[in-house]
Amino acid sequence: MRDEGVPHFSPSVPHSKVYTNWLENLKDWTISRQLWWGHQIPAWYDEEGNVFVARTEEEANEKAGGRDLTQDSDVLDTWFSSGLWAFSTFGWNGDVTETDDLKAFLPTDVLVTGRDIMFLWVSRMMMLTKKFVGETAFKDCVITGTVLGKDGKPMSKSRNNGVDPIEMFDKFGVDATRIYLASIATGADIRWNDVGVETYRNFANKIWNATRFCLMNAEGAAVDHASLMDVDSLADKWIVSRLNKTALAVNRALDTYQFHEAVSLLYHFFWDDFCDWYIELVKDEITAGSHEATTRIITIMEIALRMLHPFMPYLTEELWQKLPGTSNALHHAAYAGADATIMLASFPPGDERAIDAQAEAEMSAVIELIKKVRNIRAEMNISTAIKFTVHVAADAAFQEVFRANEAQILKLAKAESLVIGDELDVPRASAKAVTNDARLAVPLEGLIDFDVERTRLANQIAKLTEEKTRLDGQLSNANFVDRAPAEKVTELRDRSTELESQIATLNNNLEALQ
Repeated sequence: MRDEGVPHFSPSVPHSKVYTNWLENLKDWTISRQLWWGHQIPAWYDEEGNVFVARTEEEANEKAGGRDLTQDSDVLDTWFSSGLWAFSTFGWNGDVTETDDLKAFLPTDVLVTGRDIMFLWVSRMMMLTKKFVGETAFKDCVITGTVLGKDGKPMSKSRNNGVDPIEMFDKFGVDATRIYLASIATGADIRWNDVGVETYRNFANKIWNATRFCLMNAEGAAVDHASLMDVDSLADKWIVSRLNKTALAVNRALDTYQFHEAVSLLYHFFWDDFCDWYIELVKDEITAGSHEATTRIITIMEIALRMLHPFMPYLTEELWQKLPGTSNALHHAAYAGADATIMLASFPPGDERAIDAQAEAEMSAVIELIKKVRNIRAEMNISTAIKFTVHVAADAAFQEVFRANEAQILKLAKAESLVIGDELDVPRASAKAVTNDARLAVPLEGLIDFDVERTRLANQIAKLTEEKTRLDGQLSNANFVDRAPAEKVTELRDRSTELESQIATLNNNLEALQ
């Protein structure tokens, strides 16, 4: 059990030592500053220089016996004043029981701040709150990283390397900037990168377009959480499972202040699971006017928007308001009759009972199969207008999965037919691939010009091999590795590994054409 006067730090090392070191080695510090704002020092002087410290000017005049007084023009040190924040903001005026807010909200749950003001603010806030109110200021303290300039150095006017937040808001949006900052690992310093913010601007666009699609055929449908309780198709079972698994994981991440992990979970659920796959899987049902399919997708979107709301409040509020039936999400009696707003809706907790491991495994197998067929098409330069036969070998259980979802596979892989069995019986000139649950092949005869394709692949292999040789030459130069920035060396090594994988794939494709 930790000392009552020491908050729990996240990350914990070495911040707790910095915190306690200041308190255990207290020294006098100057508490006056020459600023235009702040708490003016409660000290008054007469013409002879005598000082009278009092709570009010009237009290000082009383102590001075009516002599003319002048109040000290300095203000209290910023860190002294802000050290009073935990209790002064709740109406404290020397009486611990003075306000209901003070009793209800002190100590606060968590303080989020940077490591550079650990002893300037965190330690002093805890000390002053303990002194004047007899309480700890907060239970947990989350230490964030420092956002550095694009040059990797702390932002400063003298370096002229600062980032104007207003410019970022105008260029990428407030929500994109906010979620980018939340995506930074807690405690880790980060070099500012416009590309990172742009990524989340694109994410916002993706969510907007997905919601627009959900609403295109929403006439007569409305948010209905009961619609997700009993679903039949593999796609529906899978997305309900992924939704609840994501909600549970996001709650765990938030409980431990792993904001970057929560952002990553939500990003991949929205972009990968929901937008790239689920919408495509149910698009035909929705465009055909299925009331049930539309109700389900609107309900999933509503729950997902509530999860995303803390990180992208403006976008989620705007879109949540557009969904029909969102007022149904306001379950709390205290909000009865209130205007519908996502801010009053409960945060989705997730439900362990809704997780379907079998559905996730089966859909994962279907998705990986479709991805591999798409990769073959791209690698062999086969036009999307050309339909072909895909041969699949798998064990009996997954054969049934692929047969049951054959229509989806053919549609999303743009294939003509599936041949499913225990073994692959295909011509030598076939492009092959392997997933965790299947082996597949696409016979290439009649799909491509073998001579042209062999030449293209050979040229591409030569080009990538030349690039890899050049990179490996740099990386084998000890002088370069020692002097170059670490992130540059890592970038080159990653690129070399990527090139090696690409070359191996192209060689396999070339071999299939021999």
